[in-house]
Amino acid sequence: MIDYGLTKFDREFTLNKLKYQQQYLSENFYDTGFEKIPYALFFQNAWHNSQRYIAELNHRIYSFNQYADERSLKPIFAVLTLPSEYHPKKTIRLKNGKTKLVKNRKFIDDEFHAVKAGSQRLSTVVRSIFNQRIFRSIERADRCYIATREPHKDGTCHLNLLVFVPSDKIDKCVSAIQNCFIDNHSRVETVINNPTAYVMKYIFKTLDDLRGNNGDLDKLSNLTLWYIKHKIPRVTTSQTFISLDVYRVLKGQYDLKTLTYMCNRGRLQILLDNNNKVVQIFDDFGEIYQKTRVNKMSCRQRDKISIRPKQKFIFNKNGKKPPYMMTDLELFEHYHRLDVEEVNLHYLGNCHNELAKRHFNGFIVTPIGRFNTDFNVEDF
Repeated sequence: MIDYGLTKFDREFTLNKLKYQQQYLSENFYDTGFEKIPYALFFQNAWHNSQRYIAELNHRIYSFNQYADERSLKPIFAVLTLPSEYHPKKTIRLKNGKTKLVKNRKFIDDEFHAVKAGSQRLSTVVRSIFNQRIFRSIERADRCYIATREPHKDGTCHLNLLVFVPSDKIDKCVSAIQNCFIDNHSRVETVINNPTAYVMKYIFKTLDDLRGNNGDLDKLSNLTLWYIKHKIPRVTTSQTFISLDVYRVLKGQYDLKTLTYMCNRGRLQILLDNNNKVVQIFDDFGEIYQKTRVNKMSCRQRDKISIRPKQKFIFNKNGKKPPYMMTDLELFEHYHRLDVEEVNLHYLGNCHNELAKRHFNGFIVTPIGRFNTDFNVEDF
């Protein structure tokens, strides 16, 4: 088994954290008065309810390819790699033709060349590419991208970038991408017969251990744990389509392309609360979604689909008491009103631990890190 730079301790520590999260989601529930529904049924990310995550990911990539075809955009595929100082090991070829990983003497072992720092450096490269004059000259609707990250065998991150642009801009865009390379192993391709299958090949080879594991965390490979330990998202995309927050709450009523089309033409109205969470949605025929316990006085209309809600929870927003200042009754009722699909799990953990400190039955003080989320919340 390839370790991707993970030690035995890294694997055990990460798995234990996931098991505590899984246990928490399974043992806590909504009480509707008729039945108790575990939080686990509402929560989705790469390792929990992974089939939903994979299906959504498939839909997103397919939608991008459809969108590009409809606008006659052409693909450019680039692999962005990091220079030698980010690689703790290097590959050498033996006399028998086999390859072997050996220590890389050029590696700089500090926080600025760690795995997470390398991923952030690659993100900076992507931003610099789209800041090039040729890309800025293309209308926003005529350029979109899909970026995937994956590790080398030594755990160093590299990035695969699929960009769609007008055919007459291909050559200049390729030059702009090459000008931003930071390592001589980076490369670019323009002859791609099936862009969807091409990029899906890179994405889904990182998801093989998630298919059909039925929530058995011990079956997770070091590849999946690499993403979780370093909090690195598998996939990021341009803001071509409407926010996933809207798509997810509608649970398949409309696809991404249709939702975006409706919003651009004023046929979709979305109300957000003060935390930028979706609380009501209307289409041409009336209300199609309403979150339970809507405070209409705190709602506002979302008028730009390009703005993605920031996933932050402010403990004391609008004068609300933090958990430690609530009475026992206020805290107990507040905890059971929290929406696990919406709220930051750290905040949920704070409320849980405060109830435990007050000796409520069924609550045990738990390290707050065990309530942590997977990596990038926009992928949940």
